[in-house]
Amino acid sequence: MKYAKMILAMSSVVLMVGCSEKSAQVSDNLKDIDRQANIQKEQVQQSADVLKENIESKTDAQKEALDANKVDLEQAKKAADDKKDAIEDQSDFAKKNIDDQVKTSKKVVERNAEAAKAAVKEAAH
Repeated sequence: MKYAKMILAMSSVVLMVGCSEKSAQVSDNLKDIDRQANIQKEQVQQSADVLKENIESKTDAQKEALDANKVDLEQAKKAADDKKDAIEDQSDFAKKNIDDQVKTSKKVVERNAEAAKAAVKEAAH
């Protein structure tokens, strides 16, 4: 019986050691799964950060292009406004020139009419 108790005790120890090894292996497997999950989470975050940086870079480039286009448009508008002002100045000058010519022509007509009247009056005497 002594042997039977000893065998039973040894069997219990072997069984406990086997359960302990299995428990340690399960624990290691769970830790490995957690470690892999954390690595994948980091990779996902890194990918997201890279995508966000790319979006930010593209956004900045588009804003800069729009700002440059805005400056070009403002310069084109200023040039158009300057040309409009020049056209208005030319138009005003041309109208004044016509008014001056009309005034001069009317004076010439008036002098000619006076001269013709004087000639008629002189011829009548």
